[in-house]
Amino acid sequence: MATLEERFCAMEDREAIRELTGRYCQFAVGGRAEEMAGLFTTDGELELDGTVEHGRERLLEIYRKPFEAVRPIPTVHNHVIDLDGDQATGYCAPALRMVQEGEAVTAAAHQEDLFEWEEGV
Repeated sequence: MATLEERFCAMEDREAIRELTGRYCQFAVGGRAEEMAGLFTTDGELELDGTVEHGRERLLEIYRKPFEAVRPIPTVHNHVIDLDGDQATGYCAPALRMVQEGEAVTAAAHQEDLFEWEEGV
């Protein structure tokens, strides 16, 4: 059985990941593409519609483009987080609301994430 300190550290790690996804939403609502990309590791990846994009600079390009036309309002629910040393995997259910070309749009999904601690963060 894990010690009290190990259990407390695991709770802190899970909460840090939940806060990370909350920051992602906060930055998206604010149109803060640089800060969104900064949440990824230097070699971070993002898979969209079967295409995998690599590296923080490429992710920044991707995030800047939609903010020119639309400002999303995302929320993230139902976190399941499994810790494994300096990595963690996560599963969550994001929902996205926005107005695009005068029409209200709502989208929902499920996503899987890999989280890594980089440079002490």
